[in-house]
Amino acid sequence: MQTHSTKGQVQADGDLQSEPGHLVVSSPAGARAQRVRSSVDLQTLWSRFGIYSILAIFAVGLSISNSHFLTMTNLLNVGQQFSVLGLIALGMLVVVITANIDLTVGALLSLAGVVMAEIAGHTAVGFGICAGYAVAIFSGLVAGYLSTRGRNLSIIVTLSMMTIIEGISLLVTNGQPVVTLSGVLLWFGDTDIGGVPVAIFVFAGAALLIWVFLSQTRLGRELYAVGGNAEASRLAGIPVKRRVILAFVISGVLAATAGLILLGQVASAQPTVGVGDEMYAVGAVLIGGASVNGGMGNVGKTVAGVLILGLISDGINLLSINAFIAYIVQGGVILLAILLDQWERKGRR
Repeated sequence: MQTHSTKGQVQADGDLQSEPGHLVVSSPAGARAQRVRSSVDLQTLWSRFGIYSILAIFAVGLSISNSHFLTMTNLLNVGQQFSVLGLIALGMLVVVITANIDLTVGALLSLAGVVMAEIAGHTAVGFGICAGYAVAIFSGLVAGYLSTRGRNLSIIVTLSMMTIIEGISLLVTNGQPVVTLSGVLLWFGDTDIGGVPVAIFVFAGAALLIWVFLSQTRLGRELYAVGGNAEASRLAGIPVKRRVILAFVISGVLAATAGLILLGQVASAQPTVGVGDEMYAVGAVLIGGASVNGGMGNVGKTVAGVLILGLISDGINLLSINAFIAYIVQGGVILLAILLDQWERKGRR
């Protein structure tokens, strides 16, 4: 039912729709609806472009603050330094998409490097590399299997395994670095191709492969489904436990790859060199928009998260600020990312 007026039309919902030349008056319900639509639009924009905007702001700010930032030498140095973090962050992303978390990656990259160096020193280099990857795959199988024995077990399982793996690394090396390395082991982390470090090529290649796997394959889509709703995925015929185990194995393989690169970067196998990196990997994934509740996350934004953490560290170094401040800033950025994730999730409900 409509009531006509010289000033406009009052519709059944209470909104006043003005005729040309007259003032528009909306009801409280209409105003609330408009605010909700604006909030949703803002959250959609943040979800799509927020991380890239932050990365651009950091890059522009640093380029203005220090002319050395945009030099090729500095950019390649940042890329090489954070290729290791990037690799374990990609593995962490795959696990987080399934609504799990893998805290073994830092200790595992150390152990894989130690195994590669120790075995390569007594046998063929290829055998040593294969042994390092075998250890990482076995760790992923165990972590994945144990994490599927109950609900929300992955953080407890991988926290325990992180300590065990670190202890094995220290036991094998007697707490001392392995410094006698084959040239092949050093090649991945200490060689350039056309002026670009091999580590950057490895990271870029791994990012491309994970992107293809997650977005273009049935297995990748099933990982998202498992993280979004495990029970519905099970009813749809998806082998949920096997998909979770697969995610942990992928994470282990990428951690071993990071360990191989790190051997060349530090010219030795350090038993505890990667311990603590798992938290930065989690941070990069969360900054990139993935959710600890699973079902969300993509490679491009995770790479952007890695670069943001890298630029924070590089910027503090270039500006000659106390290096310990980097920990505070990086932690603050990770916390902000978690809060923004909660805000975005609230907007979708």
